[in-house]
Parts: sequence; structure tokens; C-alpha cells
Amino acid sequence: MDIRYYCEHVAFYKLFSHDPVKVISKILTEKEDFIYNYFLHEYDSHQEAFPYQEKDFKVEIKEYDQLEFAIITMPEAFIKPSLCHKIIITYSMNLDLYMYFTVEDGYDPLFGKYNILGAWIEGSHMTFGTINDNDKIEEKIYNIAMC
Repeated sequence: MDIRYYCEHVAFYKLFSHDPVKVISKILTEKEDFIYNYFLHEYDSHQEAFPYQEKDFKVEIKEYDQLEFAIITMPEAFIKPSLCHKIIITYSMNLDLYMYFTVEDGYDPLFGKYNILGAWIEGSHMTFGTINDNDKIEEKIYNIAMC
């Protein structure tokens, strides 16, 4: 299994699902530093060279209606199908609702590259169709989260 895939889809999700409030708090207070150090540690623990720098990660906090979004933009380097362009953690203001979303790279020989909106829900990966940069991702995630 690709180490980056493992970090994005398995290890970071497990950390988040084990203690979402702690992870959200770390993201809000430490932002890129937290994400960078988390991924660095995972690569080191698997004895893999870490090809990224802290400046390759970006964390934005946005609000949409009753939810907040921690949008983690992942490094563009070495992107291949199923790796994440973004990890989006959404949560309610009082932290009684939280979810882990991904915007993943996809590829079709006939249609080329595209992005897929995915989510990890109770340990299972679900997809919610394709998404592009012009889509209102916060609105789409809000509608999924509030169902």
C-alpha cells in the first residue's frame, strides 16, 4: 500500500475517529504544523523518505451555515489516482457532529482526470460522485452531513 494513501485514508482517519475533538483542536491551533508533523511521523515510522515540506500543506477554516470546515490542502507532488487533493473535516459548532471527507484524484482512460468526493463514515469509505474546482464543496458536504 502506498504510504501517502495509508496516511490519508487509514492512519489519519483512525486518529480522527478515535478522538475527533482533539484532532479538530490541533488543526485549529497548530494548522499546517500539526498536519506536517503528523505525516512526517507516519512516514518515519514506516521508514519511508518524506518528500514534502511544511509549506506544501495548507489549512483553511471556513464556515457554512451550521458547520465549520477544516480544509487541508495536500501537496500536489506525486498525486496519482485515489490520493487526496484535500482532506476536509467538517464539524458542528458544539462538536456533536463531525465527519471526514476527501477530495481524491481519479482517472478514466476515456475521460481523463477528475476528482471524487469521498467520505469515511464509521470505518467505511463512501463516494459521493465527481467534483470540480467550481463546485461549491462546502454546500455539497453540508447537504451530505445534515442528512
